[in-house]
Amino acid sequence: MSADIRRILNNEEELINISRPIFQAIDVDNSGYVDEKELYQMMCNTASEFQIANPTLEEVQTTMQGLDRNRDGKISLDEYIELVKGLLREMLKGETDTQDNGNEKKAEEQINKQLQMFEKYLEESGITMAFQLIFAEILTKKIEPNNVFTYTAMRLRQIGKEIAHLLPKNLTANISESN
Repeated sequence: MSADIRRILNNEEELINISRPIFQAIDVDNSGYVDEKELYQMMCNTASEFQIANPTLEEVQTTMQGLDRNRDGKISLDEYIELVKGLLREMLKGETDTQDNGNEKKAEEQINKQLQMFEKYLEESGITMAFQLIFAEILTKKIEPNNVFTYTAMRLRQIGKEIAHLLPKNLTANISESN
């Protein structure tokens, strides 16, 4: 559907050919414009189709003001086409938002899976315990805030050497290379 909407939005002639018959059906008196009376009738017909209350005069006037860009009190074919373009863009945006939501959901699920795997690895490898130990040391030794990062890195390296035999081979190679 989005491909069709894009095609129509990018082809002014097709957009006019689709919009003109609808506009002409609303333009009952064939004046080339939709006046407030014709807009009211169209809105009432639409309300009837949807089985909702007819619009108030105020609602019709508000709609007219929103569509009547040149403020001449009537809606031209060009103004109607601008309305159709806006509606098509909204449909396209809504479809894109729905796709984006689906893509965002998939990405979020993938991230959650990766986080779960990482949390499991941290738990199994004891790294979380190492950070807890380092944090306790930082508090008890009252390490200065500007030295916390350096201290943490140093302690992680020391702990890494101490537990290297527990880590997977690909990680232990990195530890021994850094010496």
